[in-house]
Amino acid sequence: MQINITARHLKLSDSIDFYVRKKIIKVGKFYDSEDVWVHVILSIEKNRHITEVVFHIGKLAFKAKEQSSDLYVSIDMSIAKLEKQLKKQKEISKLHRKGNLKVLKNKKHNTKKVFSYDTVENSRIKISEIKHFDLKPVTAEEAINEMDNFGYRVYMFKDSSNDKINVLYRNESGSIVLLEPNEM
Repeated sequence: MQINITARHLKLSDSIDFYVRKKIIKVGKFYDSEDVWVHVILSIEKNRHITEVVFHIGKLAFKAKEQSSDLYVSIDMSIAKLEKQLKKQKEISKLHRKGNLKVLKNKKHNTKKVFSYDTVENSRIKISEIKHFDLKPVTAEEAINEMDNFGYRVYMFKDSSNDKINVLYRNESGSIVLLEPNEM
């Protein structure tokens, strides 16, 4: 993180420089990278101490400007204002990441979009996606537990006792129905 401090109409002492840098580093700890740079402008006009902070993260810029009768108070107020903006941006980016993670999870389940019959009038057949999964041999009880753990209404499994593919589903009353094929 690069920090530039400019002083207008005042001498920048080591204590003020240290104080500003300490505050900026504390606020920007979650954005510590090469694309982050901060420009702090400290100025005095009559009896007003003005602090302006511009925080750049890549192409984003956050600005906070405060004034007070004390320089340290104006620094604290502008840093607090900047911190609110950065926290809000962090929350927004988290929400976007969560949305992107859901998209990635859907891609991991190997779903494929297939032809939909929505364009055909009066069609009752509507396949929107095909999901591929591995069938491992399990007992009916294990399949019910997995179905409940994942929150599925329908669950297909290979029965370990007879190596047949069975289907479990939960009907309207909430009870579980087992579909088992007949031998031909």
